[in-house]
Amino acid sequence: MTRPEEALEYARAEAARKRAAGVYGEPGPGGLDESIVSGRPSAELLSRWAVVEGDPRLLYSTRRAGGPITAIKRGLIRLLRQYLADVESRQTRFNIALLASVQDLEHRVERLEETSERGDTAPGTGE
Repeated sequence: MTRPEEALEYARAEAARKRAAGVYGEPGPGGLDESIVSGRPSAELLSRWAVVEGDPRLLYSTRRAGGPITAIKRGLIRLLRQYLADVESRQTRFNIALLASVQDLEHRVERLEETSERGDTAPGTGE
């Protein structure tokens, strides 16, 4: 395996094998989407990613005595819930506003490219 294409195929086959053996579950929401591998993520996927939502159920420790560490982490999350909710909401608002701005720019570029292909003059050039 020396080429990236081979690595991707190998990883997919290995994941399918482990999924069939029960080691992995099916990908959940926000999991790997084909549009990521094939190039650019779709607008729908970007919209889902823009919303920040922490899931305390995914919080765990992989250390040997992870139970108490996980309990402490969950306790901290509970104590900081109001602050974290505020941070998540601010970050989500920023992400959505940024995504809207990028989409507006993409639409402007598309309109300019269409105008250029038709041979019209670009708006504001005065030609």
